[in-house]
Amino acid sequence: MNNVKIDGINDLNVVKDLFSSVNCLEEDNCFLVVLNRDYVPSSIDPSSTLKTNSTVTGTKVGGVAGGLVGGAVASSFNSAVEKAVSEFESKLNDKQKIVFSRNVYCGYLVNIVSNGVGIIPLVNSGQLIPKIKDFITDIENYVFMSNDEIEKIKIEKLPLHFSSRKLAIYFKNLGNVGTQWTLPMKHKLVSYQEENYNKLAKKLS
Repeated sequence: MNNVKIDGINDLNVVKDLFSSVNCLEEDNCFLVVLNRDYVPSSIDPSSTLKTNSTVTGTKVGGVAGGLVGGAVASSFNSAVEKAVSEFESKLNDKQKIVFSRNVYCGYLVNIVSNGVGIIPLVNSGQLIPKIKDFITDIENYVFMSNDEIEKIKIEKLPLHFSSRKLAIYFKNLGNVGTQWTLPMKHKLVSYQEENYNKLAKKLS
């Protein structure tokens, strides 16, 4: 199936066709659009990701919890942070590299089903700041994470966010590091987002 823009992703039938084309469609589906909180465009100096990246939250850096969440990291920690990020990325398999992408994918279209999670990466047409209105699917790099690979899935609160949560998928080989995905509780360009958010929240409660 061809890639589609957000107006297509907004159509539930199109979303079903997308996941059907990769054999990830069941009777009970949970479709959601999430944003990648770690995304920094590849056109920006990669070293800048060390100052804003939140992937390795909880990693011990110089004896302190690696607080890479959305703010600046003190320059004295830069080398330690870089080492922690490199060590984390060295553990990722090919599928996890897509899921934890920091400069390629600004979001994901996901389908949480009974035996795992189907993930269609989303690109943003070269925009520096990712916005759902610019999202386009990258169906060729679709990945499926089976329940055997997943430790747990959680909806977590985000500081100073009232209309969004974090969707964190924890993998069995990565310890206490989950996906850094912003999960809007509803969105005007994603007609099914609110219903499916409520569905997943109820399932995980």
